[in-house]
Parts: sequence; C-alpha cells; structure tokens
Amino acid sequence: MTTKSFNVPWLYSGLKVMWMLYIGDMGLGTKIESIGDARVRPVVHVTESFGGGVAAAIRDYCRNYPFAEHHLVYAPRTDAPIEASDISEFASVTRLVSGHLRRIADLRRFLRNHPDAVVHAHSSFAGAYVRAAIAKSPRRPIVYTPHCYGFERRDTGIVQRSAFWALEWMFAFNTTAFAACSQREEELSNWPLTSAKTVHVPNVVSSDIPVRDVHIPSGRIMRVVGAGRLGPQKDPMFFRDCVVALRDAGYDVEATWIGGGEPDMELMLATAGIATTGWLTRSGVLDNFKVADVYIHSAKWEGFPIAVLEASTMGVPIVARDISAFTGVDIPLLINSPDDLVRAWPELQSASVRHAMVRSVASALEHCNDVEQAKALRGLYDSRVPVTT
Repeated sequence: MTTKSFNVPWLYSGLKVMWMLYIGDMGLGTKIESIGDARVRPVVHVTESFGGGVAAAIRDYCRNYPFAEHHLVYAPRTDAPIEASDISEFASVTRLVSGHLRRIADLRRFLRNHPDAVVHAHSSFAGAYVRAAIAKSPRRPIVYTPHCYGFERRDTGIVQRSAFWALEWMFAFNTTAFAACSQREEELSNWPLTSAKTVHVPNVVSSDIPVRDVHIPSGRIMRVVGAGRLGPQKDPMFFRDCVVALRDAGYDVEATWIGGGEPDMELMLATAGIATTGWLTRSGVLDNFKVADVYIHSAKWEGFPIAVLEASTMGVPIVARDISAFTGVDIPLLINSPDDLVRAWPELQSASVRHAMVRSVASALEHCNDVEQAKALRGLYDSRVPVTT
C-alpha cells in the first residue's frame, strides 16, 4: 500500500474559521464549541472508482465540510487519470492494491490507524470493502453513499440484480447512515429491519463552474452534446440513436460526446458521425459545455448526475432520459425514445422555449446547493470525540 500525505494544518485551520463565519452569517445552526475539550472526527473517504461524478462528489463533500481532516483511499482508473489538483485537499491519499480480498485486508489495516474516524464509503464496491473490513460503532461510524445502487443497473438480469439487492440489505445491518445523493436513492436506502438512518445529501456543482448568461438565438440547433464514461450506464447508443433520428428527420445537427471509455463504443459513435473528445480535464469538459446548444442526458440508470447540474448552471438546455434518478425533480423535457426527441425538436427551435427550459430546470434543482449539502453533511459527520492526551 502506497501512502502520500499532504500535511497542511494551517489550511484546515483557516478553512474552519472561514466556514464558521460563513455559516454563522447564514444561520445554519450551532458553531463548533469547546474545541479545546473535543475534536472533530476525521473523515476517511473510500472509493473503488475515483473518477467522474464520484470524484467530484467527494471533493464537494470535503469543500462543504472543511472542519475535519479528509483522507482518501481509492483505486485508480485507467480511463480517468487523476491530476494533482484532484487530490490536493486531502490530508492523506492511499491507493488500493488489486484484488478484492487484498483490498479488504489492507483497508482493515489502514483503518486501525483511524479508530475515531467517520468512514464514508462511496459506490458499491467500496461499500462492500468497508463493511466487510470493519464493524460500525459509535466511535467509528460507517456512512455509505451508493451513488446508484448496483441493483438499479439495466445491463444485467433479474437474478443478478436480486443478488445485488440481497447483498446491500445484508451490509445495511453494518451501516450507521446512508448519505443518499437523490430522493430515489433515499427511498431505496430505507432497508427493512435495519437501524441505519438515511439522509439526503444533494449533489452540487463546484464553485468554479462558470454561469453562462448569454443570449440563446432562435433558429436551428447546431450542436448537441452527451457526456460521461463510454459504457453501458451512460448508454451512448441511445445518444447515437437520438442524433441519427434527428438527422433522418432532416435536422442538421453537430454531435459530440464529452468523455471516453470503451473503444468499441467510440467506434460506434464515430461510425455515426459523432465526435468523441476522449477523457478531458475539468476545464476541457466545461469548454465543451460552453458551446453546446442542447445537452442530451442519455444514461440508462444513475444516482443523481452531476453533469445535469453542470449543464443547468452553465445555462445549457437539457433533454433527459426518463429514468428513476429524476424522481421528485421536475425536468421539463424527459424522453423515452429518440422519436420523443424528434417530435419535440421543432418547438426547441424557439429561443423562448429553451430559455424557459433552462429556468425550469434551475428551479427544479434549487435544493442542489452548497448550503443544503453542508447541512446534510453536518448531520452525518458532526459528532465530537474527546481529545486524548
């Protein structure tokens, strides 16, 4: 196991002071008191997949709960290279070795050095690793964010999904709290016969997302984009089918997929005349959103997509597939098939309609903000432990 530490105590101290002043002004509740007699628990984030939306969500949790030291234990992904800025806010960074059993054993050894930490597992594999490695306790609670349960997948059969459900239910007995990223995930996390509490921790957009406030012209929509890792979940084939259907209906659209992944899917898109960017830095992703006329969210299943939040913040009209992740969220244009998009396309030529879409989505996502996320995280993480001397 390789560990690299970033010891910046002055940064954490400064952030604590700034955040206390900030939430004091906003009236979010009690301040940290008696720091001399108690200390805030460190938070250990564990993820098998530190990339894309999961990585963004973890960084947002760190930003919106700056009281504590945050540690990262992760497995690298070849299709999601990590930049130094992605991990600079963590007090320590530890890479998981290969092999499920070795990861559980190494994680158990690592967590012996953090007996008072909140252990926050992100996504299915990490949830299994953590809850197989240690037992929850008042001293070391286990928080779990599925970022979309495995049994929500639509690329597997009913038997496999049922097995995923059974495993999640079993592990729920060793979970202190579920930090659900959507209303749908919150509902699914109310496991029968278990005592774990469930808290909705809304996904948010990072503070560096530029807010696009530009005139949306009437007339032809020139450029549509999709985004995410090229794989079954994001379903780029649905995106391709939408683009092909629009072109067959006589609409001349330029289409780009922002991201990379499985080579056969890149070839599939290229054959349909759709460009792929490959894996980009964050600034590269945002640059592509800036010039988009419409964002088509084609995913077959999700936790709650950060790409939708980013597109909304940047003023890009959103067409989303009608999936359960949007339960309780009033997205104005949800589609079930490419034909649905073709039928809606003439109306989308109107600038006023697209403006109304942007405003409607922004209103539907009002709860996805830093203040609400910070409140939720404090409810999960805020328990003091005595200082031992």
